[in-house]
Amino acid sequence: MKTKVESMEKMNVYANEMVRLLVKDGAGLQQDQLRKALENVLRAMVDMTNIQLGREKDAQATLQTTLTRMRIAHNCLFPYATSRVQSKIHIAKALEIQKIIIPTK
Repeated sequence: MKTKVESMEKMNVYANEMVRLLVKDGAGLQQDQLRKALENVLRAMVDMTNIQLGREKDAQATLQTTLTRMRIAHNCLFPYATSRVQSKIHIAKALEIQKIIIPTK
């Protein structure tokens, strides 16, 4: 099972990638892609707030569901980028351990 911190790190990477795409000029996304992505991000937000408010009995399972929703939202905008997100997470962890800062694209 993934730890809470690992799940949160992945959600953060997904969210940051989606923000970068949406603020980029001329992203050229279709309305349907945006609608599906937004719906999943909003559902993830509801899950996260329910966890924080203590409304969920199984917070770990809900956290995994939330991570899945973020992955789906990310895939709506980046259909072929899952491996890239995973590699960014592994690179970020390695750099955090070594305290090295390398600019990324």
